[in-house]
Amino acid sequence: MSETSFANISSPPLGGRPRRRRDGRAAALMMAPNLILFTIFVFVPIIGGVLLSFAQWNISVGPPKWVGLANYRVLFADPLVGQAVEVTLKFLLLGVVPTVIISLGLAMLINVKFRFVGLVRTFYLIPAAMSFAASALVWRYLFQDGPGYGVVDYVIHLFGVNNPPDWLGGSTTWALPGLDIITIWLSLPTATILYLAALQRIPDSILEAATLDGAGPWRRVRYIIWPGVRYMTVLVAIVALLAFTNGSFDLVQILTKGSPIYATQTLIYYIYHEAFDFGDYGYAAALSVLQIALIGGLLLVLRVLSRITSR
Repeated sequence: MSETSFANISSPPLGGRPRRRRDGRAAALMMAPNLILFTIFVFVPIIGGVLLSFAQWNISVGPPKWVGLANYRVLFADPLVGQAVEVTLKFLLLGVVPTVIISLGLAMLINVKFRFVGLVRTFYLIPAAMSFAASALVWRYLFQDGPGYGVVDYVIHLFGVNNPPDWLGGSTTWALPGLDIITIWLSLPTATILYLAALQRIPDSILEAATLDGAGPWRRVRYIIWPGVRYMTVLVAIVALLAFTNGSFDLVQILTKGSPIYATQTLIYYIYHEAFDFGDYGYAAALSVLQIALIGGLLLVLRVLSRITSR
């Protein structure tokens, strides 16, 4: 092989490095606004909240006072914290799992062509156009107390249940599931769209071949559809987890105020209660750190489950 050939092999393409540099600068320029906003509105407040958790601060009393780990010692001795964490975990479990299952079923339904598929696709997107506050007001009417008064109780009464549950009022058993029903309804559009995107990547020819080979609906779901959308389940669960964690505040604040007997007082609502009702911003910051750790732990669990299911 001649020296010219070796030179052509060893030398990089003309203009390769300058082009990569230009592409890197262009990518950094496009990412810069989002990174700046993320730093200002997410990263800086998190660092400030962590620092504030080591201080005692009441605006009406004076400037912050460094107290070290005192807020965390109070946190671990506070019985309401354990109850708030328990309520939060129940709220997430009763909400995230049904959201994943229902959204997958709804995505498979609207992915099939039938007569009223356009109508179904229109209706399932309605919650996406409503805020948590507006939805809370609508569902307050639907869950209105007393048989025959609220729409939900009226429908239950038609099936012969004379004493339907007091959804959001005085029932410690049904108040939290009532909030979960509302949040599931609000979370379905986003979760369904994600699953629908995954379903669109499964070739129709594979499903048609399976049908011709005699595979029934359950076998097609088990061996074709589920392996094709399994990777999306983790993302759906993460989106639902964040929606339920943050959205619970709006619903609790408008509908229950944490009642009855703290049965619906989630951790995020307890943080608000300590900060704005009692003015203890240092202790509220320590509770916020606990919530960040709780969310991080749940995300780690989802990551582990994702690796297990992928195997």
